[in-house]
Amino acid sequence: MPPPTASTPAYAILRDRLRTTILSGAWPPGTHRTLGALALEHRVSISPVREALLSLEGEGLVEIRQHRGAIVPLLDAKLFADLYDLRGALQALMARRAAECATPAQLEGIAAHAAGFAAAAERADAAEALRHNEAFHAAIDSAAGNPQAQAVVAARTAFVNAVRLRLGYGPARLQQAAAQHETILAALRARKPEAAAEAAFGHVESAKRDLLERFAEEQGRTPEK
Repeated sequence: MPPPTASTPAYAILRDRLRTTILSGAWPPGTHRTLGALALEHRVSISPVREALLSLEGEGLVEIRQHRGAIVPLLDAKLFADLYDLRGALQALMARRAAECATPAQLEGIAAHAAGFAAAAERADAAEALRHNEAFHAAIDSAAGNPQAQAVVAARTAFVNAVRLRLGYGPARLQQAAAQHETILAALRARKPEAAAEAAFGHVESAKRDLLERFAEEQGRTPEK
């Protein structure tokens, strides 16, 4: 994210600080903090704290509780499944639209990120692969020309990515994802909206299953089928 400037609102600076705190685990899931405590800690008034928390609630990173401030949701399989279900539906929608209206230049940009992901997958570089994965999907979303849907997906991305980086990928998942990117790209280039939507949805479903398996392993449980 871009660094704050002199014109950056106080709530936006605080929002970014709190997001980092949550994603780093310094504000543990299941714990709450009051508006007053946060204002005192960050030396700001209550107003920017409230605005920052409302923004983070929109990203799914906190839940605001009346008279209790905000709580970071407990991480569970349902939370991840819900986030991926939302992402799958929206990215299928945007892949369908991108197949209809992406320009040649936009298709080349999407292809470049697919290639970058594949190269990172070959090196087993999870962080670089994740960066190209998000750029690949963001390029498709941009080509779709639906900023509202794009904003919803982007707002839920940081949380999932932070968990993904911590848990990693299952065996052969990076190679599987690289192949799925190529399938999506081929459908976009062929101007086949339904094939693009189906491929995009299947890609997200595969990612969901993999993350749920990693999460279940971390929790010492057998993943639900």
